[in-house]
Amino acid sequence: MSSKVTMNMTGLDTQNIIEQLMKVERIPIEKLELKKQAVAEKRAAWNAIKTKVDAVLSKIGTLTKESLYNTKTPKVGDLSIVSASASESAAVGRYDIEVLTLARSHVLQSRIFSQGPDVSLGMSGSLTLTLGGSDPFSVDIVESDTLNTVAEKINQGEMGIRASVLQVRPNEYSLVLTGESTGKEIAIVETLAEGNTFDISQVVSASNSSFKINGVTFERDSNNVSDAIQGVTLDLLKTGETSLSVAYNDDSIVSAVKSFADEYNSLIDLTSRYNFWDNDTKSSGLLFGDPLLQRLLSEIQSTLFASIDLPGFKFVGQVGISTGAIGAFSRDGKISIDESKLKEALSTDRESVASLFVEGSSGSNGVFKTLESTLQMYTSYNGFLPLKDAQFESENKDISKQIDNVQKRLDMKLAGLQRKFTALETYLARMETQSMWLSQQMLSMFSG
Repeated sequence: MSSKVTMNMTGLDTQNIIEQLMKVERIPIEKLELKKQAVAEKRAAWNAIKTKVDAVLSKIGTLTKESLYNTKTPKVGDLSIVSASASESAAVGRYDIEVLTLARSHVLQSRIFSQGPDVSLGMSGSLTLTLGGSDPFSVDIVESDTLNTVAEKINQGEMGIRASVLQVRPNEYSLVLTGESTGKEIAIVETLAEGNTFDISQVVSASNSSFKINGVTFERDSNNVSDAIQGVTLDLLKTGETSLSVAYNDDSIVSAVKSFADEYNSLIDLTSRYNFWDNDTKSSGLLFGDPLLQRLLSEIQSTLFASIDLPGFKFVGQVGISTGAIGAFSRDGKISIDESKLKEALSTDRESVASLFVEGSSGSNGVFKTLESTLQMYTSYNGFLPLKDAQFESENKDISKQIDNVQKRLDMKLAGLQRKFTALETYLARMETQSMWLSQQMLSMFSG
């Protein structure tokens, strides 16, 4: 850029003159910069809309999962007696449960050893173990073995028998064998040198669990029971009586619908800030009249409130999803959820609700499945919104290029003006010098 040049001969401020001349020349750049800013603001607005549409799609994704409509929830009267979980295949119903006995693991204990757990036992031979009739596992015992090394050898067999060394009294130790599976007995055969023995005996006997469901008695070798009630897994915790009910989890469906409504309304609020006309102030939103935005909003609402060819519920208004206040119509397009109406619909005909939301008749898509496909046309890699963003990017680059070209022309213009004013200053200075010399000559002539 230029440095300040003062016209000494004329008293003119060259810098100010140049700046005023260039100010006019910069008007095209200022217009382009305003245009670039407008493009950036619209691009940011559309990016915000895409983010919201993606959020709506995420909520729709939950509503289009068929598993949502098949989820069962078990409720136990006394969770200290029994806990329960249920799969989609669980049989809906109510059950009276009485836990009679709990399954227990078999526990064996050796004789007491006075030497420490890491002191050599001086024993040799073998121990052969089985659990619940499993294939036998033999442990070789050598004289250098300690209680700890014998326990390690047993555990290395990985046969469901856990060996440990316990200090039962001060300086008194014992080898303890515990079955990792309840209801299965440990069998052990000692083949040791004469005079050597672990003298292993029973501490806790193995036993099965026994319980009643609706008066019918069951027996299992575990406290975890998955084959008594279809699709239900019971964990028996203690003896006693309690109740169990298995029902569809309607609350999760209602929660998913409400979550969708919240995100949907948030999208409507966002678009309303960009898409409005104020007749009083004659002002409009940043995207007012944008055909893509109008299409997006129109397709969302027409899809959501479309009628589906079904024998049961045919449109979402019948299951509690409506615009505005419950049962009213809203011009802004926001929706409300009548929870009681939705729960009643689920209780009356949940399959019809699932079909309305996910899949219509003859394999056609339901409301939310169709809405999902519609919105994906806007957000997918080659969708309308990514293409819109690419358009903004191209427009931004084009404007930046125009600004650069105009700036280059202005730089040349500035350099030319600076040269002209410098030349003018030089000329005026020379003329001033000549004028002063002539004046001196004339004074000298008249004075002589």
